[in-house]
Amino acid sequence: MSDDMTATAQEATNDAAWIAGLPTELKALVETKGYRTPADVVQAYAHAQRAIGSEKIPLPKDGTWDPVARERLGIPAMPGGYALTRPELPDGIAWDEGFEKAALPVAHGLGLTPQQLQGLMDFYASHQAEAFATAGRTRHHEQEQAASALKDEWGPDYAVKLAQAARAARYFGGEDLVTLLNESGLGNNPQLIRAFEKAGALLGEDTLKGGSDGSGQGLAPTDAMRRARELMQKPGYLKREHPDHFDLVAEVNAMFERALGQASRPG
Repeated sequence: MSDDMTATAQEATNDAAWIAGLPTELKALVETKGYRTPADVVQAYAHAQRAIGSEKIPLPKDGTWDPVARERLGIPAMPGGYALTRPELPDGIAWDEGFEKAALPVAHGLGLTPQQLQGLMDFYASHQAEAFATAGRTRHHEQEQAASALKDEWGPDYAVKLAQAARAARYFGGEDLVTLLNESGLGNNPQLIRAFEKAGALLGEDTLKGGSDGSGQGLAPTDAMRRARELMQKPGYLKREHPDHFDLVAEVNAMFERALGQASRPG
């Protein structure tokens, strides 16, 4: 037998000797990795330790990330360094810049990563949007209930009395009061509408509108219909949150009352 063959056989015997004492699962690992000697295993372990150490983030002390960890996590050095993407919001909702300005230092102090802060901002925006939608549905329901109650009470005079109430509100408080009534939902309160209607009746139509009552009584039916369609194209009539919505709806109803001889417009 040649010296080379003898050396190879000896190496195989040595390999089998140090592997023989290992558990089955470790034997399989050694064979899979192709480790020939214990030195190969030690060398691989050393490489693994270096690799792990290069990516390791120190655990926070007292709940606070140290500068090394902050840098590796992508946390900016200053609160203003967060690059946020402001979420899209439905029409009628403005982004709360004051909240964002106040939240950034808090997020920075807590050590939030940019991804975490963005997630919180997205959640806040969706919560605000849902709250806005819920408020809109509630206000619409209240408006329908108020209209139903007053139609039952006023009958065919509903449109004229509603228009009178709207004009009285504008007379006493101007645009600021009308805006408040529309935005707060108070304009849907039947008791408040009754109060304004009575006030308007006491003042008289000439006082409220300078000689024109706005109810369409001086218009021919075809002119009243034309006027109603014109008013229905205005942004204030189409958007419930518009400051003129309350007044325009009342006037449109009055025009249809004049044109069709009924308390409210169809459909």
